[in-house]
Amino acid sequence: MNQQFITSFSLRALSAFFFLISSLPIFSQGKINMDQRYQINKDGSYIQFKTTLAGFPVIRGAAKSYQATIFYDPTDVKNSSATIRIGTEGFSTAHDKRDAVLQGPNFLDVAKFPAIWFQGAEVVPKDSGFDLNGTLNIKKISRPATLHVQQPTLMPGAMNKQDLMFVKGNLKINRKDFELGTSGDWATNPMLGDDIDIEFSFMCFSYTIEYLQSNFIRQVDGRDHAVGKIYQEVKRNGVESGMEMLQTLIKDERYQKDNWLSNLANIGWILMVDGFGKEALPFYELALEKKPDHLTSLLRLGDAYVIAGYKDKALAHFKQERTLPARARFTHIPHMIRLLDDHFALKDMQ
Repeated sequence: MNQQFITSFSLRALSAFFFLISSLPIFSQGKINMDQRYQINKDGSYIQFKTTLAGFPVIRGAAKSYQATIFYDPTDVKNSSATIRIGTEGFSTAHDKRDAVLQGPNFLDVAKFPAIWFQGAEVVPKDSGFDLNGTLNIKKISRPATLHVQQPTLMPGAMNKQDLMFVKGNLKINRKDFELGTSGDWATNPMLGDDIDIEFSFMCFSYTIEYLQSNFIRQVDGRDHAVGKIYQEVKRNGVESGMEMLQTLIKDERYQKDNWLSNLANIGWILMVDGFGKEALPFYELALEKKPDHLTSLLRLGDAYVIAGYKDKALAHFKQERTLPARARFTHIPHMIRLLDDHFALKDMQ
């Protein structure tokens, strides 16, 4: 099986692929530093909310299902952005009857709207940190919103050469702006407060190039890790030489048990983080040729298009992500959406 893995993707096909890619329009953009891309470690994170009943702050809850991706540049905070997704089915106030109302049609309407989204890319520095202006989407309504973010704490290389970042912040919304509790019996109930205070604390990590190199440029069972070997070959001699090495290793009995779909995705990933977006593309394309629904490659390919400078391809790919599982789609592209200007809206993310 592995010996035939690459046969349909010959060097001639690779050359044709590069001819096609080279003919695509390239858009102008600044360098994307993937080392500044942070993901949540949920073991050290939370999202909580509170509101009032009869003027008393007695309703508190938390979100169980959420993801966030943050680009943070400590040398130029205005080059930062964030995307946060909260699964509506995961909201809990530790009271079953109240939670059923919260998730029902008069409030979050979980059956129709599985997620709440925040996308922010406009940074306003403050003495205590910065405000992140963006758009909040709840149900079918998108409105401007501002996260106040306290100054993040960075710990470079603190987790196996991955950078750690601790960041806290808060957001206040008026529930009526998003048609929360404005229908049914709740529409005329004067007891429920209008303001909802949301607080978050995230522990985040970054896949630095140092981490990826230490993970893949090493020995495994007495032989060099395939991802590291091919990555180094691409950097030294180009993609065609890397593809030749790929075909050689697939036929090598020492690499027969490798998961080559994962290898291809990881070759693309380490190249991307090292700034080689264009060189990463054929590895993702090959993985998707072999398995069109390979989730890891699907999630990373759009980013690679942006890093390589292919705006139209990136935009088309991100729009296709609406077919992915709700827990996965779009959560990884905050910086990428900003680079694509206003061609992609939060309403497309539901």
